[in-house]
Amino acid sequence: MCLSGSAMQHPAPQSMPLAPDVPAETHRCVPPATADAAGRAGPCSGALKCPHMAGLCPALATLFASKKIADSSAANEWTKRIAPCGSCRVAFESGRAVLRGVRLGQREREVLIGASQSESFAVTAPGMTRSLSAARRRAAQQLIGAGLVASVAEGARGRATVELTALGHYVMAAYGRFILTGKPVRWDRPASKVALPGRDPHGLVDEAVGLTQTAMRETLDELKRVLIAAVGRPVKDPMQLDRVTRHLERKATGLRELLEPVV
Repeated sequence: MCLSGSAMQHPAPQSMPLAPDVPAETHRCVPPATADAAGRAGPCSGALKCPHMAGLCPALATLFASKKIADSSAANEWTKRIAPCGSCRVAFESGRAVLRGVRLGQREREVLIGASQSESFAVTAPGMTRSLSAARRRAAQQLIGAGLVASVAEGARGRATVELTALGHYVMAAYGRFILTGKPVRWDRPASKVALPGRDPHGLVDEAVGLTQTAMRETLDELKRVLIAAVGRPVKDPMQLDRVTRHLERKATGLRELLEPVV
């Protein structure tokens, strides 16, 4: 794909404003959590609430249905880390609903099209003017905020690079006919044969378990590194070691509260 001449002439707004009066789209395939599920999730059901729809996250509610989760910020933080939002259709529908208030200017289109052509796209290039470079960087930041691209490790000579997210790939497939031609994007008219990514959250329990196991391993690895460093080299600043260990203690406490029933 390439940027057509008409797209290059399209006006380039400096921001992508969100319409405050656009309601969030309701997920029609997932029924709200029942009162029975809320009761089984324990008194701290707020820790398991889906941020994109009313009610509990079906995956987390199923995973922790037999546990009473402690009402603490640490436990709540852990549930956010292990929620399988990255694979959930509800999250993708919520992201698409937000796009209804987004306008894509010339620079945003250039970044999207460039990112769709390769695994990683350098936002700036040698010989680019300072103003164009700044405009490209602003456009990339705005697309990151919209969830369409993600920042990756800087490329050659420290140039900022981005890649399309799953939502970004969907947008290029479903709305590419608008983006490539420089026409205003009709967010209510996606290509009919392009399916929205993501799965029913009821089927994401295994993903939530995997994320939990990964979080546990990362915490244990972090603790191991701290202990090895403390044994191998005396710490000159005891307060620094105290801060690190307290940080790990808070993480471990939240994990324990999440995985162990409250007695």
